[in-house]
Amino acid sequence: MIQTTTEITEQGYYEECAPVQHSTTRYAVSKCIFSENTDYAHTVIIDNPDYGRMLFLDKELQSCSYDEKIYHETLVHPALNSLKGDENNILVIGGAEGATVREVLKWKRKIKNIDWVDIDKKLVNVCKEHLQYAEPKIYSTNESVKFYAQDIMVFLENCTGTKYNCIIIDLPDPDPLVNNSLYGSLFWTLIKNVSSSDGIIVTHTGPVEPGYGRQPGLDFIIKGAFDVGFENGKAYHTYIPSFQSEWGFWIYGSSIREFSTKMISKFNVMDSEYQKTIFHWDRHWQLSTGQ
Repeated sequence: MIQTTTEITEQGYYEECAPVQHSTTRYAVSKCIFSENTDYAHTVIIDNPDYGRMLFLDKELQSCSYDEKIYHETLVHPALNSLKGDENNILVIGGAEGATVREVLKWKRKIKNIDWVDIDKKLVNVCKEHLQYAEPKIYSTNESVKFYAQDIMVFLENCTGTKYNCIIIDLPDPDPLVNNSLYGSLFWTLIKNVSSSDGIIVTHTGPVEPGYGRQPGLDFIIKGAFDVGFENGKAYHTYIPSFQSEWGFWIYGSSIREFSTKMISKFNVMDSEYQKTIFHWDRHWQLSTGQ
């Protein structure tokens, strides 16, 4: 049963039930801004006294205004910094909040075109109105951004002629227990088909489980990636306060490079020292994959 914005505000909290984790979290609600079905998910946006404005899809936290820059800079910039030359074609998959594209656009000198694909157009518009992580210009046809409200599998199957130098995957958390096409063998085959020969691919992989050397999301993702030949990727991670956990990422492609001083001035958290920490794994976080 869908709770109305009034009901959530009066209740005083919103409970997250992430499918790949075994615990729930209650986030205090100062005010519920939005609680409706968008095209493909039940979407809730609340104001929280600790984390600011928060976005939930199907009761799973996606981002918040307090620390979304940690997630989005960590996802985007190691990959974009490793691109060679200019005139690069970029594919952003998911990322309805607009923040992933916002970060990609900081590399304009390297970019020819950005194709942004998200299945939920209504969600993108809701985020544009209520989150406002990104400036309105990223939605403009005057930018180098082309938005496609499509299922990514359909988009990839019909993508002919374009080869992407960098593919950024910002989809909901990978769930190994759900039998769907995302991150499966066909998904990775299609990704390989549209990736340039020296293409860079990066994705988040969900929460890192402490103590047991396990990260189910990463294990699930790299199995499909390995099957089509993406065998030399690197796992990395960072702590995201609102997620209350270490969060995993995986990158495949060019060697990781240090950031120039000129680029660092555009970032909030990313620099070469921070990058060293996210690619380092302490013993208690080491993965079963041996990375």
